[in-house]
Amino acid sequence: MKKAFICFLLFPMLVLGITFSLKYQQNIFTVNNTNLFFNSFQPEISYKSENFSFNASLYFSNDGKFPPFLYPFYGNYYVILPDSGIRFSVNNLNFSLGNLSNYDIVDSPYSLYFSSLGHARPTVSIKYAGKEFEYETRYVLISYYDGDKFVDKGMNFKYYAVKIGNFRFGYEGSVVYASRTTFDLDYFLNPVPNFFIQYVRESPFYDSDLFDDNSLMGFFVDYKDQEQYLYAQILFDDFNANRIFDPDNSTVDKIAWSIGGWRNLKGNLKIGFYHAGATKYTFQPSGNDGNPLLYGYTYYTETIFGNIIVDYKDNYIGYKYGENNIAFLLDALWVENDVEIYSGFEMVFSGTKSPVNPWTEKDTYDPGFNLLNEDNLEKTFQLKIMIKKDFGIITFGGKLDVGLILNKLKLVDANDLVGKPYFMPSDEDEWIFNLGLFMEINYDF
Repeated sequence: MKKAFICFLLFPMLVLGITFSLKYQQNIFTVNNTNLFFNSFQPEISYKSENFSFNASLYFSNDGKFPPFLYPFYGNYYVILPDSGIRFSVNNLNFSLGNLSNYDIVDSPYSLYFSSLGHARPTVSIKYAGKEFEYETRYVLISYYDGDKFVDKGMNFKYYAVKIGNFRFGYEGSVVYASRTTFDLDYFLNPVPNFFIQYVRESPFYDSDLFDDNSLMGFFVDYKDQEQYLYAQILFDDFNANRIFDPDNSTVDKIAWSIGGWRNLKGNLKIGFYHAGATKYTFQPSGNDGNPLLYGYTYYTETIFGNIIVDYKDNYIGYKYGENNIAFLLDALWVENDVEIYSGFEMVFSGTKSPVNPWTEKDTYDPGFNLLNEDNLEKTFQLKIMIKKDFGIITFGGKLDVGLILNKLKLVDANDLVGKPYFMPSDEDEWIFNLGLFMEINYDF
């Protein structure tokens, strides 16, 4: 009876050309220098047609990055939703809803407005992509920790781009708010840039205390054809025009930038080079108390949950290395038949930073342009190699990360008004060693 029922379900799928996919990813094991053995797995089911798709996925891991889920019933595994939702389109208009992975407009490991790590959060997006113009408005639900509970806050992102041949020229803007509601309909539906919507609301016609939001804005340009991709991107956090119109007035620069791209060489080899950086205080909360203390461009307003220290790369909404650093990456990808080999060498130089404490270790900022202006810096040199081979519905692969961190960033207690800890270069060095095996199973029916 069960077989007959399954055939009854599958027959119209086959006739209509409908395809479901089952996907299972298993990190068989990873060995590293801090957590000897751990593993992860990700079951996933998806469906895709010409104008509609859905994806449901769970990610289980015991690498210790987050607190365990319902301990001890699931052992020491935590669970997150990496990318689960629905997407559908009408002509050039695309809609996305769900707990979705968020990525930036530029194709870069150093993207600024959304981290290239693709953190997933409840998301609603409407995007138009035509031949001459692109526009997207996106809402993302984020949270902060208040005493003993999470409290929701929201952010909205928009971009506008004009397309001329293979070029795109665009404006990007984000805004974070937590004082009134988790979803701001005006930011989402109004095509006016968020920066101007915020300042109109701070006029006497509104309660300005409720709309003291944190806006980030900037521009990008990119070029893409079959052989290469090039881009440049800049971000201004909590933009202050005094730097231009009143330079004698004490102010601080909160700027991030990113440039790079890739090129296809002869054969199946692709070479990429990327550089990015951000000044001190970028992405931080905009004030020491009240609502501005909640307005950092981060998913959480705390760094420690119980005995777990959240890696700052898992907290920043934007550029994964956050403030006060510069980074360089040279990588290569070779694909031949069913074999894929990736390698990348990266250098990152970082100074004192805090995703959650405004002005880091002080009660106020140092005016001007602050970047790596301290005696001690963290210096990271890392080589990554990944090899995988496709055997039909099963793919096997391996990863190796090796490197050295000099003066590793360590979390230290703060003695300022806010009192939230921050990351500071230490006198400790650490070797990087991660070796892992993984497999993927993809089955369409």
